[in-house]
Order: sequence, then structure tokens, then C-alpha cells
Amino acid sequence: MSPLAQFLRPTCYALAAFVGLAGLLNIYWTMAKSSSSLGVAGLGPDDLMGVDVSRVVFPSPSLAPEEVVRLQLAGLGDAKPDGVGILQCFCLASPGNRVVTGPLERFGQMVRSEPYQCMTRPRAVLIGRAQHGDDVARLLVTIIDEQHRVRAFAFVLSKQKEKPFENCWMTEAVLSAHPAPSAPSPPAPQA
Repeated sequence: MSPLAQFLRPTCYALAAFVGLAGLLNIYWTMAKSSSSLGVAGLGPDDLMGVDVSRVVFPSPSLAPEEVVRLQLAGLGDAKPDGVGILQCFCLASPGNRVVTGPLERFGQMVRSEPYQCMTRPRAVLIGRAQHGDDVARLLVTIIDEQHRVRAFAFVLSKQKEKPFENCWMTEAVLSAHPAPSAPSPPAPQA
């Protein structure tokens, strides 16, 4: 074999692998697109109208549970009025969660209300380490809100089994670990 052929052999192998991978990805995206009438990440056209989806991280098997929660909290804390932050959080909610909390507009109203409102403008956030089995993960998230109160939430995620989210960690529920803080009680009258 000539020195030129030996030199080009690794390049040819890499090119062949790239073409094969591109072909497989094309087949996957074509099948995923045709199997669902919904748009990006299982959202319909109404959910995506006027939103810059290039800034959104969509569900992926490469995202660990902690990353999903971090992305959702970052989305909730995004104060820009363009809706990308709420969309980021909603995209990483499981399909079952979306049925209960959606559509997107309703979801946005819900997360801006108690007990979740503190997630939209926290002073500090601590995401605990995931405790999980094969298909379910739980994370404790501690938040210091604008009034310097400590709030805690349990994020419950599951590894999805259905396409197009197969093997993606997505949030099933967010449960308040403490009741919403209330106004302090007035002092008892002195006798």
C-alpha cells in the first residue's frame, strides 16, 4: 500500500463513520417527526409561537437529573418577558406532568403562584444530590427567597420509556417540603 493511501485511510474511516451517523440521525428525526403531530419537544405550535427556541435546552438522555432540575430552575429565574424561561422549565416536565399542569400559559401562571413563586426570584438555591433507582430520581432543592426565608422542594423525576423522550430524565412532580410561609400571627393580648 502506498504511503498516501496509508495516510488517508484514517480520514476515510472517519468520513464513512460520519456519513453513517448522519444517515442514522436523519432516519431517527424523520421517524420522530412523523410519529407525532406535535412540534418541538412535544409542544404544539401555539406553545412555540413567538418564542426563540434556540435558547432552550430540550430533553436528552445525556442530561442527568441534577442538570434537568438546574435547567428548570434557571428557566424559572429568567425574568425576560419573552417566555423562554418558562418554556425551558415546561420542556423538561414529563408528558404526564404537562397534562396536569399545562398548557404552557397555565403552567406559567402556576409557577408564578405559591408555593412555587419563590423559585422565580430566589436569593440562593442549593440543589441536593439525586437519590435514585433505575427509573426514578428524587432531589431536594433548598431555596432562600426574597424575604430570606428558607424553602424546600422535592423534585421527582422519572426516566421516560416512550418516544420521543425515551431514556430522558424529566420532572414528574415538584412537592413543597414545607408549607408556604404565612404572615406572622399578631401577638396575643396581654391581660
